[in-house]
Amino acid sequence: MRMSKKVAIARYGGPEVLEIIESPVPEPKPGEVLIRNMASTVSIGDAWIRNGQLAPPFRKKTPKSPITPGSEVVGIIEKTGTGVSDFRPGQLVAALTVFGGGYSEHVCLEQNRIVVVPDGIEPDDAAYLALNYVLAYRMLHQAAKVRKGESIAVLGASGAIGTALLQMGKISGLNMIGTASRTKHGFISSLGAHPVDRHADYLREIKNIHPDGVDAVFDGAAADIGKSYGLLKRNGRLIVYGFVSPKPSQMLPSLMRLMALRLVPNGKKAAFYSLLFAHRRNPLLWREDMSTLFQLLLDQSIRPVIAHRFPLQDIQAAHETLEQGSATGRIIVTMNRS
Repeated sequence: MRMSKKVAIARYGGPEVLEIIESPVPEPKPGEVLIRNMASTVSIGDAWIRNGQLAPPFRKKTPKSPITPGSEVVGIIEKTGTGVSDFRPGQLVAALTVFGGGYSEHVCLEQNRIVVVPDGIEPDDAAYLALNYVLAYRMLHQAAKVRKGESIAVLGASGAIGTALLQMGKISGLNMIGTASRTKHGFISSLGAHPVDRHADYLREIKNIHPDGVDAVFDGAAADIGKSYGLLKRNGRLIVYGFVSPKPSQMLPSLMRLMALRLVPNGKKAAFYSLLFAHRRNPLLWREDMSTLFQLLLDQSIRPVIAHRFPLQDIQAAHETLEQGSATGRIIVTMNRS
């Protein structure tokens, strides 16, 4: 019997609770494909799953059953179940797993959830596209509906999503500002944005550059929504896509503030956008977005910035690096590379 490795969380806590376990390679059910996974990514959501912040209130110290994080899968199809006609063994495919499972050497997924990765695209780059670049693409063009020549401010611009926003914004001909620590200002400039120190009074500095405000602000922390909203010009759009913490005591006040701002009759808009919730409503749209992004990657219009690569057995070190907050770009978890 062939065995496969995956990460399991049997109790909540720090990176030390991430364990590697073995289980039989799964068999694809009708309509499924078996994927030999090669790449996934490490995100703050994975850390929240690990430490129990996304568990129900009044949770116990252990989940009901071991949890495997990882929001993306990119790998080779090994086997197809009955009824699968659009895919064949040997193809490189990608999938957005939404709520976990990516930290696995093998996984079975329904055929309508995967997309073929074109020749010439590396698994690590495809994994980066699956969540972060699709999120950036949708926030810019669906949520904020940006137009060429408009101005945007990306708060926390050196991270994985901020990097994707700036690269996608440059393609769209936007006038961009990105907040980051001073050590990363050269990197922000290389992406075509004006860097602003996130530890200083960035509101004042951005207003010095754009006295009337900017057309759109992208805020992935929601630490001070009023401040983010204050950067907007009339008819500007604030898009919030994350929080400092998913704890209700910290998240709910921000959500309530966001809802209140939506009622202010000043022409400005404020909204929260979640790719994972949108994906659950319409998974087919993700496949269309990936096709667009694959072409941009092949044209070298976008270039995913990968900060670190960690093999699956070093998943604890990967999470430690994530929580240090110093990574520029994305952290990739690699599997089945030998």
